[in-house]
Amino acid sequence: MIPYDILNTLNSSKYFTGIMMILLNIGSRFVEIRLSDSMESFIKYNVARELLIFTIAWMGTRDIVVALVLTASFMVLSEFLLNHKSNYCILPEKYRYLDLDKNKDGRISDGEINKAIETLEKARRQKEKERNSDLLNYYHNLS
Repeated sequence: MIPYDILNTLNSSKYFTGIMMILLNIGSRFVEIRLSDSMESFIKYNVARELLIFTIAWMGTRDIVVALVLTASFMVLSEFLLNHKSNYCILPEKYRYLDLDKNKDGRISDGEINKAIETLEKARRQKEKERNSDLLNYYHNLS
């Protein structure tokens, strides 16, 4: 077990903080690094998410033990309790699947897919109008 003094030293270390910031930046966006397919797959599917969650938790708490507990808690929640494919899922049945099958016939038709696409396009247009309006108001207030 790691002595408390070592954890305290790491918790207050500016160097450790700097390293965590670097890891956060690397983990939060895709950086192309030449790796073999197997290495890339291992990092992408086994390490990156846990490392990113730990880094975010540590940056928020500045406490390694708390960050480890939060990371472990998040992993249990996301992998088991809130994962609809898990035997331990606690989500009610109605929240387990995306509700695209509007007529409940067990299959998603082309019409249902097109309706979903229409809804997303409408939402995108609304967001663009809001953004344009905000920009117009911003520039209007400058003059």
